[in-house]
Amino acid sequence: MLNKQIRKKALKQTFNELSSQIITLRRNKNLSITDLSALSKIPDFWLEALESKSFPFNIGYLTQLASFYDKRIKIELVDVEENI
Repeated sequence: MLNKQIRKKALKQTFNELSSQIITLRRNKNLSITDLSALSKIPDFWLEALESKSFPFNIGYLTQLASFYDKRIKIELVDVEENI
């Protein structure tokens, strides 16, 4: 079983990766956060928090965002890297 510190680092890494994917998708469509908020109906404060890696976990908003980008959310369990 992982200790609390390693679990926290693993969760942070997961959210950092998710945030990076969302930033890339938004930039590829040349959208501002305000534009994305208006088009996706997701509050801009939540999108800003996601992109600033503040970890605003909300599965409803994540699902809405995935749908906006014609994506789906895939959750899988993977081994934690030793160097986290």
